[in-house]
This record gives sequence, structure tokens and C-alpha cells, in this order.
Amino acid sequence: MSDGGGIPGGSANRSPGGRNFVTTLLTALSALLLFSMMALTFADVVARYFLNSPIYGASEIIAFMLGLTIFTAFPLVTKDRVHITVGMFENFYKGPVRFVQRLAVLIGTLVFLGLVGLLLWDQGYGMYEVQYLSHYLDVPQAPVVLALAGLTGIAILLFLGVVWRYIRAGGDPEDETNKESLV
Repeated sequence: MSDGGGIPGGSANRSPGGRNFVTTLLTALSALLLFSMMALTFADVVARYFLNSPIYGASEIIAFMLGLTIFTAFPLVTKDRVHITVGMFENFYKGPVRFVQRLAVLIGTLVFLGLVGLLLWDQGYGMYEVQYLSHYLDVPQAPVVLALAGLTGIAILLFLGVVWRYIRAGGDPEDETNKESLV
């Protein structure tokens, strides 16, 4: 049951060749950031409570890594369509109505991603113009926010592929395979 066949957007929607360079890179980067965030938090707690000397700027570094971890995983979640969803009315929609409903959700998600990317880009550019620095470390925050905007752009490009495959296939492949399990 690890193939994700029952989950909308599970392995049935992954690219035929499996993982590519971009998804492998984003997965590795996300894992590295998550591990680094955990290690820094552990070291900061040990330094604070046992050595009475916290790591300078650890909370800012952790905040940067948290944002980067989320937004490196965001394109992966988007590509595989494994967002958290509420399917209260899924069983009521059949055939063309289900296709249109899911297409509307996909397009709405694409619009939302575009708005998030645009807002992040605007925020990052504004921070760049005024040379906004972090509070403790005095490092520019614009590169981090612009990186988040770029990662959202990658999510948009991957999700455009998802929408295109959905339209071209005439719906989700698992709709056909799960019909027997719903009966």
C-alpha cells in the first residue's frame, strides 16, 4: 500500500521516469535543511542550558532554515498532489462534473501559487531596495525571500505539468482504478 494509489495525486500521477534531477535535488536539500535545523536546535539548547552560552543568532538561522525547508518541500508536495485536502463531497461528483470540479481546484491552486510567488517576489524586492537586515546577525533578508519566491516558481512550473497531464488524460488515472473499491 505504499504506492499511494488510493491518494489523489499518489504515485499514479508521478512522472513516468520517476524522480528527475530537480525533485532529487529538492528532496536532498529539504532533508539537509531539516537535519541542520534539528542539529542547530539541539546544539543551541545544550549550549543554553548546560554551558549558559546560547549560539548567537541561532533563532534567526533556524527561522531562515524553516522557511527554506518548507519551500524546498513545497514543489514536491505540489508536483505529487499530496496537499492536505478535505473530500467531504468527493463521492457526490461523478463523470464530467468530477472532472470539472477537480480541474477548477487545480486551476485555483495554480492561481494561489501564482499569488504567493508574486507576493514573495514583491516582498523580497522591497527588502532588497531598502537593504533590510536581520535583527541579530545583520545579514540581508532579501536573498532568502527571493529564494522562497524562486522555489514557488518551481512549484508553479511543476504544477503546470500536473494540470496539463490532468487535462490531457481526461482526469485522474486512479478514478478508473478506484471505481471497484468504492462499490
